[in-house]
Amino acid sequence: MKYSDWGGLGLRQFQLVQCRVSGHRGRFGVEVIIERPVPGVPAFIDFVLLSDNGQVGPDDYPAVGQLLDAVTIDIMPNDELRLSSSPSSVARAQRLADDEKDAGSDGLG
Repeated sequence: MKYSDWGGLGLRQFQLVQCRVSGHRGRFGVEVIIERPVPGVPAFIDFVLLSDNGQVGPDDYPAVGQLLDAVTIDIMPNDELRLSSSPSSVARAQRLADDEKDAGSDGLG
């Protein structure tokens, strides 16, 4: 899937999303599909962005099918969307979403 920019995804950088693990990419991390707010968008979570302690290996990866809260981080040059599901990233994005909601916007959409 080609994304020329964030608008092509219907998402924005540092946005809170919910995604489902669709596969494991060896020792590198997990593949996911976003379910909310824009269903069907594939993405990747690098193993260092699965935890705050950086000590996550393939045996610790969330199971295929597991639902995760995550944050949009960047679009790579190969058009791969990268996410973080570390608790600190999700908490920071949730605070931002709460601030936006207080200001009249929904952080998931």
